[in-house]
Amino acid sequence: MKQKMHIHYLFWIWILFFASAEFLQPCPKVCLCKEGARSVNCSGVSLSGSLIFPPETEHLDLSSSGLSAMPSLVLRSLWKLQVLLLCRNNIAEVGRGAFRSLERLQKLDISGNVITVLGSSFSAGLSSLLELSLSHNRIRTTAGTHILLSNNPWFCDCDLQRVFSKLHSVWWLVLDHYENMTCTEPAVLRNVLLAAVDTQLCAAETETVLVITFTVFVTIVAAIVLAEWNRRRRTGKHWSEDIELSYSIHG
Repeated sequence: MKQKMHIHYLFWIWILFFASAEFLQPCPKVCLCKEGARSVNCSGVSLSGSLIFPPETEHLDLSSSGLSAMPSLVLRSLWKLQVLLLCRNNIAEVGRGAFRSLERLQKLDISGNVITVLGSSFSAGLSSLLELSLSHNRIRTTAGTHILLSNNPWFCDCDLQRVFSKLHSVWWLVLDHYENMTCTEPAVLRNVLLAAVDTQLCAAETETVLVITFTVFVTIVAAIVLAEWNRRRRTGKHWSEDIELSYSIHG
């Protein structure tokens, strides 16, 4: 009985040992780790495909590392990752679901690569992404993304106009049913089609700025004119006093 219990304990110790070896990976020797491996910097280092990073990594810099393919398998275990820098490599393709496990990722930089096409599943898993850089690649086409925003209580103001202006300027974004979206606030625009007034939402703000600018301009001009008038008045007074003094001396 004791021998069986001993074997049982050894079995669980063996499992815990290998589990810890899998989930508590040390910092790669070729990289620089800070804050207990939460920040891993491998920039400028020639990386091998077998490299494994600590699962607690939050900031991973793989820029200028000579990567020719997306390290999808390596990224799957980094579910805490918030910043991923893959810029200045030779990555030509972003595989299907490459970032599926990176739900906490906020910044992704893949600039300076040779990517030509972005697939429809490119953004799968990137639910927390705030910043994406794809500049200096060879992208010629990408699957269009359709956004459905109808049936929302829109507050139609100048800020909303700026947001939709930016969305309309992104050529691969399609705003479905935009022509049917209506305003809820302010009350004066309630149930009015957003598309009918979207170019006028900043008009009142622009008019206010113009009025303030004109008022300031008039005030400055008036101050300059008044100062010049006072200067000439003082100059004229001194001149007349000099003439009177000259007459009195000669007389």
